[in-house]
Amino acid sequence: MDILPRLINGTLREHYILLFGSATTVSIVAGAVGAWFGARAATRAAIREAEAKGREALNANHFRELATNVESIGLEVERIAEAQRFVAKVLVDRRDVITPPPASRREASETTPH
Repeated sequence: MDILPRLINGTLREHYILLFGSATTVSIVAGAVGAWFGARAATRAAIREAEAKGREALNANHFRELATNVESIGLEVERIAEAQRFVAKVLVDRRDVITPPPASRREASETTPH
């Protein structure tokens, strides 16, 4: 121990080295654990915030798509209604052209095999 004999035998005793070494170890471990917990809490908060913003954007896109779909469904329903009105008008106009079906030739006393 010729390298630092004055430090060990002088003002810095062996128990001081153990005391400062253990204090340093405790502070490093406590700092690392605290930093880990802080980073974990900050990461979770950032993830929650990003998910909330993502949900808001998703909801806005969802409502836009929903409005577009409802509008297209309304247009299709209007087209179907217009087609039904047209068919009903054509059937009314052709009523006198269409001949009624022939009267049944079956007598009331006859029964069918069904």
